[in-house]
Amino acid sequence: MQNYSNSSFWYDYDVDDNVDILTGEEIKPGKDYVKMAATKRAIGNFVRIVTGENIPVVYNTKDESYTDGKTVTISGNIKDKDFDPTVGLALHEGSHCLLTDFDLLKQDNFDEYIKSNFNIPEIAEKYGHYESIWDDEKDQYVNTHTINTRHAINQVAHTLKQILNYVEDRRIDYFIFKNAPGYQGYYHSMYDKYFHASIIDKALQSNEKTDLDLESYMFRLINITNSNRDLNALPGLKEIWSILDLKNIDRLKSTSESLDIAADIYKVVERNITKPEPQSNDNGGDTNGGEESKSNSSNQSSQESTEVELSQNDIEQLAENIVNNNQPANNGKASKAIELSDSQKRSLDKAIKKQKELLNGDVKKSNLSKKDKNNVQAISDSGSDQKTVGKGLPKNWYDHTGAGTDCLVIKNISNNLAESNVYQTFSKNYSWRIESNEEAINKGIVLGSKLGRKLQVRNDERTLKYSRLNKGKLDRRLVASLGHGYQSVFQQVFEERFKPAIVHISVDASGSMSGSKWENAQIATVAIAKAASMVQNLEVVISYRSTEEIGRKLTPAIFIAYDSRKDKITKIQSLFKYITCPGTTPEGLCFEAIQKEIVDGSNGVESFFINFSDGEPYFENKDITYYGETASNHTKKQVDNMKSRGIKVLSYFISGGYTSGKENFTKMYGKDAEFIDTKSLVPLANSLNKMFATN
Repeated sequence: MQNYSNSSFWYDYDVDDNVDILTGEEIKPGKDYVKMAATKRAIGNFVRIVTGENIPVVYNTKDESYTDGKTVTISGNIKDKDFDPTVGLALHEGSHCLLTDFDLLKQDNFDEYIKSNFNIPEIAEKYGHYESIWDDEKDQYVNTHTINTRHAINQVAHTLKQILNYVEDRRIDYFIFKNAPGYQGYYHSMYDKYFHASIIDKALQSNEKTDLDLESYMFRLINITNSNRDLNALPGLKEIWSILDLKNIDRLKSTSESLDIAADIYKVVERNITKPEPQSNDNGGDTNGGEESKSNSSNQSSQESTEVELSQNDIEQLAENIVNNNQPANNGKASKAIELSDSQKRSLDKAIKKQKELLNGDVKKSNLSKKDKNNVQAISDSGSDQKTVGKGLPKNWYDHTGAGTDCLVIKNISNNLAESNVYQTFSKNYSWRIESNEEAINKGIVLGSKLGRKLQVRNDERTLKYSRLNKGKLDRRLVASLGHGYQSVFQQVFEERFKPAIVHISVDASGSMSGSKWENAQIATVAIAKAASMVQNLEVVISYRSTEEIGRKLTPAIFIAYDSRKDKITKIQSLFKYITCPGTTPEGLCFEAIQKEIVDGSNGVESFFINFSDGEPYFENKDITYYGETASNHTKKQVDNMKSRGIKVLSYFISGGYTSGKENFTKMYGKDAEFIDTKSLVPLANSLNKMFATN
């Protein structure tokens, strides 16, 4: 079976580093909230494309219901191998949200339908039961035969809903296969997981489930699309086959029509089931000898559920049946029965239980904790995504054919994301740094206000008027001169204004930047953003390069923290205090990941890329080895790519008085590399005034 998914999900072991060197114990993988959010987003996209509706997809939690017909709920624990089956299940649930009338299944409506279409007194008589009642004369409990109308309605409702689920599923499945053939593979994967068991094939060819009871009829009905079906196994199966008329299942246009078919099938089943012997109930409750699972008050809520879920179906065979006019597999002729061993019978019981769970909407979906749910939501809202970068770079010292590594791109930071503490680079965990960060931000705002006043020249427009020309627009002041032989009475006006500009500032958030270098870099960055907010046609985007541990795997990460095209300057004042510098230096890898985020220097827009960093590129995980000449060459390639797109690159090496690394820095950034000491970093903002004012 083809694998339709394109990603690994949820957990990621580093095979080279999954043992604690101090204890010798295996290190369990961490939860990958980014992939959890990506899974939810991907499945949501599938559901939206197939249904054409924006149906919410949510993870299963204890306080959420997925039986309302308005949302699709997926398991809180999806392994890689379960992705495709989960998509198939989500598509099916989404189709029910789109096509199934859940109001019809509400208890009052369903009860009314049953009373109008079934002989309830007759059914009540058939399934009468004994009830233990205290007899004062005999001074003991006696079993009294009782006919209970409510019990009869519940009996019909429970079975009718199962049959309706099956019929409605056939209608829904046909809709998917007809309208979204490209998604059939996800259905195949789902059925492989839940239904394609060889024991079902063998049981259909055996004498198992051939008694005249509800259990046997439901088993034969649920598997009637299996090529091993035997329509002679039970009386009435051929009639049921005809009522279903699977080759024309698209004739059913609504849940109401599916319910009518289900009612007709129920009547055939009920007519052929033998009347059970009334059985006593020592607890005085209802009993039902007509089926293995008793209908009583303890399961009444499940009987009255409005949930419509997947039932067992070999969808491939269904499609084949439609093409081949749905002829019975054995053309109505009985075949030699297969005998099942005791072990096979136990396996069959488990397979039937799984089918019942799906038919009744009891698919086990593990819960997601409230904390995990909030973290996934924060990740989703941030637009966090992973992009593969560094393809072709060495995996390690002996393997130079690396497939690259994932780079985390966070497109929006928020207070919820900071509170989740999922990321080290942007978190409220480091409270002792908040005060110094706030001080740097406030200084940047003050400095930026001063710089903004100096940059007001960008708001100015210069108008030059040239008069007494031979062509142009007529100068009214010179019209009188025409009578005196003058011909140069035209004028032309030229307006000069600054072109719109956008500046992308990328800040190195590696551990070596901590201290005064980090504070001063923040001052300069905030100052530029504040100044730009005070003038026209000058936008600023600010990003921070770092590394994050995602599912116990170190990953390059870049946070797009501010974008003046959509954010207000107050975002810097409220959120930048939670940004820290805990990472290494995956310089070019991060540049590669956001190439498309950086505006081209074309279409009348000037584009600048300003880089602050204090060292050479370095990063290493199980996927890639990134340092030295390899990293320098890769970073240079990304810088050259930006320049080729008309982006002006300015890179500042924050040395802190050290000269180590200058050679590689110059190699990466060329003539655009500048070297400054942290003490002179703040005045850098003033020097940028000249750059913005003269371009």
